[in-house]
Amino acid sequence: MSREHHPQRKAIRLERLQRFLDWASATYPDFVPKSKHQEQWFTPYTGFPYPQFGRAAKAFWLGLDAAAVAELLAEPEATSLAARVLGKHRGTWACTVDVFGAEKRFDCGAVQQLLQPEWALRIGDSHSVADFDEQARLAVQRWVRGRLQILEAPFRQMSDEEKAACLARVPDERERVDDFLPRAVETLNEVCHELRYVVELRHGDLALDIQRRIPAGQGHVLTAAEVAERKAEDRRDVQERFDSLVDEAEGLDLSQLGQKRIAEILLLEPGKARRAIRAAVRDHREKMAFAILLEDPRFAHYHQLYSARRLTRKWTALLGPTNSGKTHRAIEAMRHVTHGIYLSPLRLMALENQERIEAAGTPCSLITGEEQIIREGATHFCCTVEEFARFRHRHWEVVVVDEVQMMADGQRGWAWVDALVAAHTPELLMTGPALIEPSLKTLCDLCEDRLVIQRTKRLSPVEVARHSTTLKHLEPGSMLVAFSRRTVLELKALLEMTGKSVSVVYGALSPEVRREQARRFREGEADIMVATDAVGMGLNLPAHTLCFYTDEKFDGIQNRQLNVQEVKQIGGRAGRFGHHDEGSITALDPSTLKTIKRLFNSPDQPVDLAQFQVRPSIDHLRAISELMNEPSLLRAWLTFNRNINYGAEFVSVLPDELAEWIKAIDDPQIDLALRWIFACTPIRGGLDSPAATLAQQWLKKVAQGKAIDLPRLLLGSDLATLESTLHVIETYLHLARALPDFFPWVEKGEEHRRLLNDAITRELSRQRKPRRTDQRRITGSDARACTQCGKAMPLLSRQFRLCESCWRERR
Repeated sequence: MSREHHPQRKAIRLERLQRFLDWASATYPDFVPKSKHQEQWFTPYTGFPYPQFGRAAKAFWLGLDAAAVAELLAEPEATSLAARVLGKHRGTWACTVDVFGAEKRFDCGAVQQLLQPEWALRIGDSHSVADFDEQARLAVQRWVRGRLQILEAPFRQMSDEEKAACLARVPDERERVDDFLPRAVETLNEVCHELRYVVELRHGDLALDIQRRIPAGQGHVLTAAEVAERKAEDRRDVQERFDSLVDEAEGLDLSQLGQKRIAEILLLEPGKARRAIRAAVRDHREKMAFAILLEDPRFAHYHQLYSARRLTRKWTALLGPTNSGKTHRAIEAMRHVTHGIYLSPLRLMALENQERIEAAGTPCSLITGEEQIIREGATHFCCTVEEFARFRHRHWEVVVVDEVQMMADGQRGWAWVDALVAAHTPELLMTGPALIEPSLKTLCDLCEDRLVIQRTKRLSPVEVARHSTTLKHLEPGSMLVAFSRRTVLELKALLEMTGKSVSVVYGALSPEVRREQARRFREGEADIMVATDAVGMGLNLPAHTLCFYTDEKFDGIQNRQLNVQEVKQIGGRAGRFGHHDEGSITALDPSTLKTIKRLFNSPDQPVDLAQFQVRPSIDHLRAISELMNEPSLLRAWLTFNRNINYGAEFVSVLPDELAEWIKAIDDPQIDLALRWIFACTPIRGGLDSPAATLAQQWLKKVAQGKAIDLPRLLLGSDLATLESTLHVIETYLHLARALPDFFPWVEKGEEHRRLLNDAITRELSRQRKPRRTDQRRITGSDARACTQCGKAMPLLSRQFRLCESCWRERR
């Protein structure tokens, strides 16, 4: 409410104005007053050219009479409250007031606030400077008592000591007495009443005493009757919630969950409390059930499950950079024993090494998820690492585990851990970068085996170039690495406009197509290879120069900079030993090259795993399903993860992508073992792909006992359709390995795969028609920086204002 509309305040304002005008006219004969005055009428007079005229105007505004003003003006250096106000003092002021018989000191805020109408017009008239201090204190007291009127009746019934004790518990408040009121009421309620109490809850063996308190913020001083009523009402509410928890427990003695947990649940909202008690009861019953399961040897410590623990194995780790002959040495050692097996991260690597072993005169069988080539009487095998499960109980003289750093991979690391722990062999050979050494040592010690490290050195040197290059100047025999399928295909088209022939490799291509593209490059049919970072593992390519398109990649979550090991793994493909004396690493722009050089010359960060990933078998999940009466494969797996403790060193995992796939096929009406087979089938192209859609349909048909026909083959489609069709065929062939009676068309499927691979190869050989803007991209003359972060824009993004990182962040 405006102070101007308060009749009494208006009268005071006008009276003080008139008093000032009378004084000014008597003191200064030439004084001419303003014709109109605003509420704070002293303001325009502070600029008049009379000595201390502004100070006098303010003094009259504050209620000082002519004698008090004269006294104040005579002592300009005085330290009284009035002098501090007129002297524009920046400090605060405080005063002690009588709060219904008890003194309380209030910090009243800035001194200059006394000039505001809501304060100045409350202060009574002063006949002296000292009198002003008292009038200001009385004004504060009237205000305080008016605002704290609610405390007057309770204070009358209290002694002076009780009043003082009560007010002492309320901290001094600044400026706003309204903020003091709720604290004072709350304190008074605590002094006058016992607000804390205990609610006793009993059920069976559970005796629970819940500490409760009438909450603050009641808004007034409570009576004894109100306190008793609130306590009774709260006791009824707590008892009702407790009775509800008893009902939700379905006969379980709540004491088994523990008093602390029950007390925590009681504090939740009713809906959340019911869900929490159901979860707590479920978890308790799981633990009781697993107390039985843990007596089963299959649920004992993970690494103690295998017969390999009866051996003291020798782990020989060949650790070093790419192109240092690690895999060659391991294969040669395996080839010279009677029974050996090579484990690869990729089907293509398994196939290449199987052919290498056979070319040396040793019969060798191939086992991958999509195919198997069995040689009669062969005692050597090349497998993808996930397929080793079928061989873990056989005795081998040598087991080779390639790219052992993959044990740290979030999706597939369990397979490497399982192979290293379970292999029944006196000699384990493994290859990888030196950064994985700490993790190998930890796992080897857990298995009580012996680790021997053999360091390898690169066989041909590789250096980072001093200058970047362009597509036009990229020499034949070079490899250009990008990080998406779309980018690879666009770069291929641009390079072909310069007259160069190009082969490509990216993750969506089958091993057969990759192999054919690699052959074209290796034998000189293609001048340049453009590839994703899939080329960093598994292809032996004679590139003398490795060119980075950019120093960033999208990892499925965010656009991030390449790490040290990625740069070394990819860059190490340059200057392959036996093809070139040395290798060179470059990039398409100076900024990228600078980053690549820094990362390539940086030391590796050691991978020291605190826990090693494992996963349950179908036997584990079937036992859980039967004991817990749990029909869901997904929930059985999650139950296993929650309850099985393989020790601090091993952790059961369920990657998010696999969990989503299991969720899509988890029909309780279908046999658990059948769902497990489909869950273990890799679905290329993602969960929205045709392969995923058809696999879900096939599962339902197989559950009904129906055989699955091959999908119709369409060879005249675009590249993306051909690739997704190939993914469907590969899924069919993978399932045919485990369910041959339901997926009988294996030979026809392999023929379809060959036809699709040929069609994809032909499609990759087509050249795109050039566009006007492409010529500038080829020469690199359209350099541009991101307008937000200033980073140099990648070649194919220079028509945009923002780099991909900034665009994703803004979106």
